[in-house]
Amino acid sequence: MKRLATAAAATALLTLTACGGGGGGDGAAGGTGAAPAPADAVTAEFSQAAADLLPQAIKDSGTMTWTGAPKPPFYVDGADGFTGLGPDLEAAMEQVLDIDIEFQPTDGLNSVLLSLQSARADFFIGGVRATPERQKDFDLVGWLTIGPSYLISSDRADELKAPGDLCGNTVAYEEGSSMESFVTKLAEECSAGGGETLTPLPLTADGARLAVDSGRADAFAANESDGRYIQLQREGRYEVIVQDTGSSDLTAGMALRGSGVGEAVTAAFQALIDQGVYEELMTKWNLADSMVDEPVLNPA
Repeated sequence: MKRLATAAAATALLTLTACGGGGGGDGAAGGTGAAPAPADAVTAEFSQAAADLLPQAIKDSGTMTWTGAPKPPFYVDGADGFTGLGPDLEAAMEQVLDIDIEFQPTDGLNSVLLSLQSARADFFIGGVRATPERQKDFDLVGWLTIGPSYLISSDRADELKAPGDLCGNTVAYEEGSSMESFVTKLAEECSAGGGETLTPLPLTADGARLAVDSGRADAFAANESDGRYIQLQREGRYEVIVQDTGSSDLTAGMALRGSGVGEAVTAAFQALIDQGVYEELMTKWNLADSMVDEPVLNPA
């Protein structure tokens, strides 16, 4: 299921990192790949069943507000405004639910939670790990899977095919990010197995991303959506090794618990899956391997 993804497949949030913690626009990825089609090219069909589930206040106003921190591939902040999977989903869901969706950017997860709790926003479209703790206050809509991954140079794809092959190499990661625990554990497994030592290399966000290009590191550890976005932007230059964590790594958007928004958005995602639009958009943003068969409301 999870596998080493080739750049050719590109054409077909671990926690805060996945939800959009900051930085990392086109410049971080090099910006050399062909830009995907604009969001207004998205076509979806109205779903009465999903629209009927909308809270009455949203039905009356005809508007829903989404929030999230700008981070590729969900929201790419450019000179002409936001592009990315988020705006594409907005365009699709507007048609499915027959409403307007406004985007309210925030600067991180704490701001996202405050926006939802204060009713300044109705839904967070990025991704957080689906946990029972979060379900005490929020309805979670599981709509993709995001796990740890390792970005490597494509010319090393024949020798580096799985996380275990990174033993004896240097792996860069953003210091303090969720990837630190995965890299540390992998280094311990390399040593315990009698293999060559894996060298963790904690750097700043930009430094970690550029370490593979500069030769300081053999791999860049990042959540899968980050790795695949960089791969998409620089087609043919990188491969992505995805680590199997033994769990589904189900990643979810959020709405205030009991608001009714979670039920409506879950039904809207199901409509997009049934119509083939979900697969089209996930493939467009190089996240085909992160698709779910159906959305799940409050999965944990």
